Amino acid sequence: MEALNLADRSSEALEVIEEAEAIAERFEIGSWYAELKRLRGVSLAALGADETRIEASFRAAIKIAREQKAVSLEKRAEANYAEYRARKAAAET
Repeated sequence: MEALNLADRSSEALEVIEEAEAIAERFEIGSWYAELKRLRGVSLAALGADETRIEASFRAAIKIAREQKAVSLEKRAEANYAEYRARKAAAET
């Protein structure tokens, strides 16, 4: 999924993320929820999607990672969210 984002194929990455989320939900693989939400935020940001959707994805990733006590996933989501906010702030100036 990240490779698709890096290759400027974010819309395809979103499709893969949606499929992965459905599989994670179906088989109750909660350990992937935070990472999938983070990747959704990254993909949405790359596509220039609605700010509300982007922020909701990053915030959900952070919240889920905290609930799961997955520190590395939490820090990764926080870093991506901070990068997104910095790019957004730079674009607004």
